[in-house]
Amino acid sequence: MKKFFAALFVMILFAATASAQPVRIARLPIIFRSTIPDEETRAELETKITRAIHIPLNGTLQLAEYLPPDESARALDDLWQNISAQNKKANLSDAMRPLAQELDADLIVCPVLKKYSQYVTMGFGWNSDTYIVSQAAAELIVYDRRSDELTVKKNSQIYNDVYSQRGTASALSKVCFDKIIDSSGLRQIVHDIR
Repeated sequence: MKKFFAALFVMILFAATASAQPVRIARLPIIFRSTIPDEETRAELETKITRAIHIPLNGTLQLAEYLPPDESARALDDLWQNISAQNKKANLSDAMRPLAQELDADLIVCPVLKKYSQYVTMGFGWNSDTYIVSQAAAELIVYDRRSDELTVKKNSQIYNDVYSQRGTASALSKVCFDKIIDSSGLRQIVHDIR
């Protein structure tokens, strides 16, 4: 009997999702506007974004279609060149609506690492502590074409003290990404896809 109900549930689930058109999600690779972090940090930041837009069982349910990030990045690059040539004061967020149109995407997710720097200095004499001055700033642009809602969230972190792993630019950039993902409501937007 349990097998019957399990099979019935799966059939109902497939019937409910088969008629719905999958949401097209364009997740752009991180855009670096400053010093590019090391490979490990880049991979961790990309993973944070990937996890935020992950839909469990999407392979079975087919709720979303993820567009290739490289193609989305090329399309954004072409659009951005035209937009910035016409308006020198344009923001990257100005390109999201035309990008969604061009890619036929329902949701655009564009992470940007705007600042990433770190300086380490050694103390002299009686004060031989090692000091670190680091900063990171990030921006997340989320455009939902279904509701025509554009969300831009920014966060920056600065550390200027005795050397600590928590004060490195890598650690600060991860904090920035956690904060912009949370404040943008990206996980909830993806969760609400049905």
